[in-house]
Amino acid sequence: MENVGSKSVKITIVLSIIFLLSVFGFFAFIFFSKPQADITYEIYGGMTADLKDSELFEDFQSGRSICFLGDSITAGTEINGVHWYDPLVPYIKGDISNLSCGGWMAQDLIDQTGNIPKADIYIIAIGINDVLFKNTVKSSKTPAEFAERTALLAETICGISPSAKIYFISPWTFISEKEELIESGRQYRSALRDLCAEKGYGYIDPDPIVVSVLDTEGTDKYMFNNFHPNASRGVGLFSYAVLKDAHGYR
Repeated sequence: MENVGSKSVKITIVLSIIFLLSVFGFFAFIFFSKPQADITYEIYGGMTADLKDSELFEDFQSGRSICFLGDSITAGTEINGVHWYDPLVPYIKGDISNLSCGGWMAQDLIDQTGNIPKADIYIIAIGINDVLFKNTVKSSKTPAEFAERTALLAETICGISPSAKIYFISPWTFISEKEELIESGRQYRSALRDLCAEKGYGYIDPDPIVVSVLDTEGTDKYMFNNFHPNASRGVGLFSYAVLKDAHGYR
């Protein structure tokens, strides 16, 4: 029969092992679950003087509040809550708010009038779902209808915050081999550009810049799927393209 002392030693060893594993597990959890707020998302190529040289960047630095509106790319729903603009956050001095949801189209933002936060500046990135899913109930079936709805959205925002400044980001880049979809993207962007020129809203079209990088360096490096940038590099590319195009309007 095993004596009591031997059993006691074994129990002590087992408990010690369990304790050490628990401690190891705790520190591993802390290490590998670093809070998202502590993670830095880098702008493609790093911040440069050219990227800082725009009215948009000046608005970031102004201390005025900024509200981002959009779909899943603004919400980050496909990449663990990482927003396309996260690499820009360190350069924004005002309060930031966000109203966005996966699958939203221009009409969805209009329907959310009662939930749109009051802000000094609105950056609206909507339209990719209108382009890609034109057969759905809420989609803008034509470029003209898309322009009408974005105009109504802007008017709604002016009702919420009469002195607000509004920037529209054209429908995001998507990967497709269907020429009709690519052409639709061009037409919807053109309709939005014309509206912004007519009404005096800021217009930013990151698509040509994003496409140029993807063509040169490959889509797998930056895209999570055909519609969403990845968290590691894609949001940095999208943020870069927004600032790069904004600089072009200087």
